[in-house]
Amino acid sequence: MEEIDTEPLSIVSIPLDLPVAENPPSYGQLVGGSSLFGTIELCSEIFKFGRDPRCNLVIDQTHFPPSLRSFISNVHFILQKDLKDHCSPTYIIDNSMNGTSVNGTLIGKNNRIILMHGDIISIASFANLFVYYQHSYTVPKEIVTESLKQSYHIGKTLGSGSFGTVYLLHAIATCKPYALKVVKKTRVVAQMNNTSCLDNEVYIMKKLNHPCIIKMFEFIEEPGSICMVIEYMQGGDLLTRILDNHHLSEHIAKFFFYQLCEAIRYLHDKGIIHRDLKPDNILLKDSNIYTLLKVSDFGSSKFLGNNVLMRTICGTPEYVAPEVLEHGNQKPYTRQIDIWSLGVVLYTMLSGLLPFAKSDGITDIEQIKRGQFTLSYPVFRSVNSCRVKKLIYDILNVDPKKRPTITMLVQSEWFRDSNEVQQAKCMMNEFKNVSVSI
Repeated sequence: MEEIDTEPLSIVSIPLDLPVAENPPSYGQLVGGSSLFGTIELCSEIFKFGRDPRCNLVIDQTHFPPSLRSFISNVHFILQKDLKDHCSPTYIIDNSMNGTSVNGTLIGKNNRIILMHGDIISIASFANLFVYYQHSYTVPKEIVTESLKQSYHIGKTLGSGSFGTVYLLHAIATCKPYALKVVKKTRVVAQMNNTSCLDNEVYIMKKLNHPCIIKMFEFIEEPGSICMVIEYMQGGDLLTRILDNHHLSEHIAKFFFYQLCEAIRYLHDKGIIHRDLKPDNILLKDSNIYTLLKVSDFGSSKFLGNNVLMRTICGTPEYVAPEVLEHGNQKPYTRQIDIWSLGVVLYTMLSGLLPFAKSDGITDIEQIKRGQFTLSYPVFRSVNSCRVKKLIYDILNVDPKKRPTITMLVQSEWFRDSNEVQQAKCMMNEFKNVSVSI
């Protein structure tokens, strides 16, 4: 039995000029298949349909006689939507004993799917009870493939760059989130003169399967763009994590750096050089302090054999190795450029700073060529381990032949007998055998 509040009511004087509270705007409608229900505006985050008097739409004798109402559960189905995000999907949850279906397909008790504009809701033996209409939902014009529109709810923009945009996706049938990377061919041609880098990125991503490397599930080529359905990493990128915390503790940096080294070892073992490693291209699974890390963005990567040398200038200047900058790209370089970038990422994690920032009139490129950096900033006083400082000096060596290989990095003393490394290994193993099918 519910307790009754017996406290006396207090009389409060309310100013007459206060604005009247308005009802929240409607995000959609349920349009009844018969005149019994009419049109119902959906305004709340949770909408319940059933016989229970506390439901938003209560089914009583005005709708159906008792013999028919017995087929309807107290709470038959529930609609849910995040009103803070107008691009979020609307979910329908089946809470019934006798079934709720959308477009003729049963949802199943305690299951949920995503409602799309124009979907028909039926319950028990009552077909075409409602049609769902969603206000202001539009698919971006650059997405024209019908299979994408029919299989996914395309939501908010997660990010954008010089070549395209990344959107949040939800599979309609499973509600599982994904990211949709849409790359505009015209933008690539304008900067790269051809679209070979797109073909290269897709070709490489099809070959990759590692817990610390972003997974591509589906690839669709459209007339003006390519679309890649990839893993959705809710934790954002490593750069944002560093900036939000000013810098990372040595323990957390070790946890992330070990995963990163394992990802690069996997790539190098397959003859792949990333060529654009930076915190922006390293994504985090969720917002937990210790979480899985994944390397992304293989647009600059190269698939080649052990003895192939490269001459193309690529990568982000602050993270690029000195041999890439030498002699106007006439000097060849190897996979050791990734090792250099790893050193810059490690330095940035521990300090929140770039090792080759401009100072004293010396440009960052000149500092990179000289390997001129310092660990004397006050933030490094909190880094107690001499091993990690030595590791940074070893990695940021202008002579690529004197830098450690990726195998040497994984086996470095800094990682030995480390709880963070064991935790990273456990997390990687946990996701190694996870199914990647949609």
